[in-house]
Amino acid sequence: MSSILASEEDTSTFLKTLESISHQQMIICAQLDELITLMEQPSESVLEVLEGLLAPMEQNMNNLSEALTVQLKVN
Repeated sequence: MSSILASEEDTSTFLKTLESISHQQMIICAQLDELITLMEQPSESVLEVLEGLLAPMEQNMNNLSEALTVQLKVN
């Protein structure tokens, strides 16, 4: 069985990347929690939070609403 040895720099880069991913996931989870809370009391701010969640996924409200409209018409 062979093994790969990483340099200290590679290990540091890898750990920083993992830390960045973890931080992004924490932010997204907090935004989802906020969205769920806001959806219990619908208002304009729900759409603002949803729009903020869609941005990192390279989506926007117009594309989403068009896709939902098409889907609703089909069903």
